[in-house]
Amino acid sequence: MDAPPLGADNGKWGLIDGAPLLLRCPFFRPMAHQVRNGVQIAKQCWKALNQHPQLLIFPLLSGIALALVTLAIAVPFIANLPEPDATLTAAEESALWWWGALFTFVFYLICYTIIIFANTALVGVSLKLLKGERATVADGVAIAMGRWGQILLFALISATIGTLLQMAKNRDRDDDNAMASVLALVFGSLIQGAWNVIVFFAIPVYVVENRGAIASIRRSADIFKQTWGEGFVGKTVIGGVSCLVPFAIMFVTAAIGFVAVSLSSPVLLALAILFMVLAFGTMALITGAINGIFQASLYHFATTGQAGAFIETDLARAAFARS
Repeated sequence: MDAPPLGADNGKWGLIDGAPLLLRCPFFRPMAHQVRNGVQIAKQCWKALNQHPQLLIFPLLSGIALALVTLAIAVPFIANLPEPDATLTAAEESALWWWGALFTFVFYLICYTIIIFANTALVGVSLKLLKGERATVADGVAIAMGRWGQILLFALISATIGTLLQMAKNRDRDDDNAMASVLALVFGSLIQGAWNVIVFFAIPVYVVENRGAIASIRRSADIFKQTWGEGFVGKTVIGGVSCLVPFAIMFVTAAIGFVAVSLSSPVLLALAILFMVLAFGTMALITGAINGIFQASLYHFATTGQAGAFIETDLARAAFARS
């Protein structure tokens, strides 16, 4: 089924006739089309993942590596922290804060390097597949290995921003001023959200154009301005699923746990915990892979004008049309 041209008042699309009154308003009409196109693009990325399930390998390997890093570094560090009610001198508190900042930076740097390396491989393979080329997991690893410089600098910048935001939140959290703590949390979240938007296309940029990390971030911001409507909505759809699914997982886990406690069944309780771990792990794998496909597809169309194999040409053309 072809997508309607932007601004078409055709009721069969459910955008004007029969749509909520707010979306019938001429001011919100372009927004209605962006929402529809963003949702459709996200659906077609899901279809692409079904056709190429090997793309799940990259978030799987990334998740395993992150788990190992956490067990090897974070758990021992947290276990050796002073007791919450321990009395520390001002000098000891200051030293602990700085050690915490250093540890946070190193931990973030390692984790971001793993995540960005895996995403680079995922996006690289996705870009080859959407152009109709054959691509394997080994191809993705080779692409990522060829971009080590960009990956490390990108991870360094991300770790620095993440550490500064985290330490600012922690310092204000210890403050007795509740308003300052709330403002710090809101401000930090806004900065983190803005950073995620700015760097959304950075990986496909340096994979295809082989630019440096900083140049790729600038180029990413420019591309996002061109595609902000569908880019934001599509990313929100993927993120929204990532936020809603956990509620369903927790509900099922709680139900099984309630039955287990009522029956005094440790086996059933263990199954509830296992279900929760596997469900969250599966959700992370799927959303990670779909997000990589989405990045690659949106970048490919924005820079070449060709939809590729994952998104219908008419849908992509309508999605990126501007009134």
